[in-house]
Amino acid sequence: MGSVQQSKISAGHHRLKRHSGDILGDMMKALLLLTCILLMTSLLIIGYIHVMSAAYFSIRETQVRGVKELTEKDVLALAALKPAQNLLAVNADAIRDRIRKNPWIREVYIGRELPRRLVIEVRERTAIALLKREDGFHLMDADGLAFKKLEADDASDLPTLTGCYRDGRPDQPLMEKALELFRYLSTVEGPFSIASIAEINGDEVFGFSIFTGSAVCLRLGFDHYDNKIKRLNPVLADLEKRNVNLKYVMIDLTDPTKITVQKRHILAPATPAGTAKGYRT
Repeated sequence: MGSVQQSKISAGHHRLKRHSGDILGDMMKALLLLTCILLMTSLLIIGYIHVMSAAYFSIRETQVRGVKELTEKDVLALAALKPAQNLLAVNADAIRDRIRKNPWIREVYIGRELPRRLVIEVRERTAIALLKREDGFHLMDADGLAFKKLEADDASDLPTLTGCYRDGRPDQPLMEKALELFRYLSTVEGPFSIASIAEINGDEVFGFSIFTGSAVCLRLGFDHYDNKIKRLNPVLADLEKRNVNLKYVMIDLTDPTKITVQKRHILAPATPAGTAKGYRT
């Protein structure tokens, strides 16, 4: 019995001796693999730092595209790039955020053209009207966003939209209908094109009235603008045939089956001082 027990112990000892060599070999392999990983990681970090600081990738040219209202100088000032900054190290998100602070900017795209050119492409907002609010006039884009308060150096020869702000807040349903009217008028040519309009006044009950630069007032009401303008043409032709002076004339197209024309006392338009190009009732 004792010899059997001794034999088992001896066998276990020999097995442990055999496996210890395998364990040591595995540990050496793991250590070698870890050393290789650390070495490769170090080389990659050193290579990354070298590339990010290499003079070869220093920005030599910054190209600004898409500017109309702003200038390249304006955009570059907003971008605030460091002199000889590495092209690959540029923080595009930070540059984009800085440029977007200008109210004229709608979208910004930052691109890299290796080895040394940075491209800044902007999409500016397009002002379609001056929106009259309690605190003054604001530039409004095609989405109805009053993105910038009117300043002295801003173009102000735009139609003025009035009546769509009450108690400091926009009348959203009326504003949406006003944008629909603007989209239609942008397709119209002749005396009632968007370029000839001084003011569009909105009323939640009576709809929209247009005041042109030639002191003509059109009451359009809501909807079916195309049909109303088409019915207006024969009326204008008849008035011209009868040598009627259209200045200070109000034409009511609210009901296109019953168009009325009358002389009205016209007051100054709701436009910024020095930019009036029409009249309003």
